[in-house]
Amino acid sequence: MRAAFLVTLPQRDELLPSIDDIRPLCGLGDSAEPEQLIAWCHAHGARRVVLKLGERGALLSEGQGCTPIAAYAVNAVDASGAGDCFDGSYLARRAAGDDPLTAARWASAAAALATTGYGAVAPLPSVVVTSALVHMHAME
Repeated sequence: MRAAFLVTLPQRDELLPSIDDIRPLCGLGDSAEPEQLIAWCHAHGARRVVLKLGERGALLSEGQGCTPIAAYAVNAVDASGAGDCFDGSYLARRAAGDDPLTAARWASAAAALATTGYGAVAPLPSVVVTSALVHMHAME
């Protein structure tokens, strides 16, 4: 699996791993800091990395440092599918023309909302609900 990952890494425009998924692929150990993991991904050809950190948000990097993406405070009950929700939301916003930072912020909001119900499908948020959370957070 690691060999296939390394071969395809330079061919990706966007890499959206979770910290738990990337650690064993990098081989840097469990104590590696998120920035070290991102640097490893760039060193192996990744152009843009959005490292998901769960309830700690995410980090966005295009090779020159990392931009933190805040997590949204919600009453989380089940994280099933939150990472997939983040990925789908991020890629949908990128396809719609959002820049990476705007897309990552949107994805963070959508993923947070996806944790407010049980299961991986039922709590997926609508565009209207996600937009409301993003705009409310922007006003703070």
